[in-house]
Amino acid sequence: MTTKYEDAIAALKTARTLTAHITGLAKLQTKVEDDRLSSLLSTVILDLRTAHANAAASKTKVRGKTTPGNLYSATNPSIVDLIKYCEALIGTKKPEWQVMAERHGWTPPNT
Repeated sequence: MTTKYEDAIAALKTARTLTAHITGLAKLQTKVEDDRLSSLLSTVILDLRTAHANAAASKTKVRGKTTPGNLYSATNPSIVDLIKYCEALIGTKKPEWQVMAERHGWTPPNT
């Protein structure tokens, strides 16, 4: 079973059109319980929608608008922040519920 953090990274690594990336990340966001992850996804989605709208509003033909690509190597700051956040949490091997619980003061019992 993968975590939502792994799902986000996988979505960014998948070659899709800009529209498909927006749709995929928005679907993932509806399943996320981590407020920080949801906020980062929201920012990325907004940036992608803005880029898509600007490309659509342009009277000239936009190269790459319908060409599938991955976002993992993108330099957009919101995408970079999302990747850093997810990869840091993937490294801890903690499920989403534990990350949220610890953020709210919960600590694992001593065994």
